[in-house]
Amino acid sequence: MNQIANVDLKNYISKIEFPSEISKINSIMNGYKYYQLISAALKLGLFDKMIEIGPAAPREIAEVAFVNGMFVRSILRALEDIGFVKSNENGYMLTELAETFLSKKSPFYQGDLIMDLGRDESPWNDLATVLERKGPPELIQKEVDELQIRSLAQQCIRGEVQNVLNGILARPEFSEHKNLLDIGGSHGLYSIGLCQENNALSATIIEQEQVMPLTSSSVSEYWMDDRIKVQVGDIENMKAVSEERYDIILLSHQLYQHRREMGEILDKIVEMLNPGGTLVLNHRFCSPQCDIKPGDGIREIDRALTSFGHPLCHPESLKDVLENTGLVNVSLIPHETALGYAVLCIGTKEGKHPEKTQDTGETAASKYSIKGEDKCC
Repeated sequence: MNQIANVDLKNYISKIEFPSEISKINSIMNGYKYYQLISAALKLGLFDKMIEIGPAAPREIAEVAFVNGMFVRSILRALEDIGFVKSNENGYMLTELAETFLSKKSPFYQGDLIMDLGRDESPWNDLATVLERKGPPELIQKEVDELQIRSLAQQCIRGEVQNVLNGILARPEFSEHKNLLDIGGSHGLYSIGLCQENNALSATIIEQEQVMPLTSSSVSEYWMDDRIKVQVGDIENMKAVSEERYDIILLSHQLYQHRREMGEILDKIVEMLNPGGTLVLNHRFCSPQCDIKPGDGIREIDRALTSFGHPLCHPESLKDVLENTGLVNVSLIPHETALGYAVLCIGTKEGKHPEKTQDTGETAASKYSIKGEDKCC
């Protein structure tokens, strides 16, 4: 700091010794350039085309992938620098790392997640505008399309879907369940995974109208059309399914924008459960004591951007609320997601759903919020 402060920028330019810490700035800019390179390669289908032709010379790769020959050697060298391409006397080829995460044929493909990050509508693509907004948090949410749905699926499959499914499978009553309601199931992986584990289970996914075709497409990819139906609805409008009763009701990342009316929503959902049915809530919460671990700042911003401004708080209070609505054996299962700390809350409905309290006319679940304000850290 003193070195910079003591430099007279008007004189003695030849004497200036540029601080070596500039390497940190270079690293940041290079990270952006590498992102753009990988995104461009994905859009051009470079990785899958390289798999098809096998080891090849730069000129052959340029012809097959329709890449400008002036750049192909530099592109291959840059991809080699970051471990996605390797070369030998036979030519250039993809590494196992690239084949695993950047080939559409791989079950671990992450290409849509990468491209979704840099799209025009991504909050990360114009973070300054997002940070300056004074309106309600929902303004930071983008329109949903196929790229985003696939992006969500590729993000969740990193371990979150598995954690949620295993938490449900561990419940002894799961094998007896026959029907599932998945509220806002978007990519469909939760319903698909549960139906794979229980052959007697059928599922209904309710989603916004513009998302339905995308969810249906995902269901079809797993040959589940005969057991999983997708219909219009959301957490605020469940008229189409409100007369039904379900053995499992699942909500994943649906409650953030409904903090103030969460009590009313939870009461209605519990009413839709059969006695002995299972309620599953999967949401990101503030880290314990609202701490941010070293290096987690970026992930915390991501969680805020995808949680309508802020994750939920106080999972222990949510457990109390659910027990007051007639759920038993309520478990809180902390787990890590691609966006950090989350809590899986699972409970079983027993007996008749309690009536509204006589003194206030409010349901027990309404205690999760106080005077219409978020009960937050």
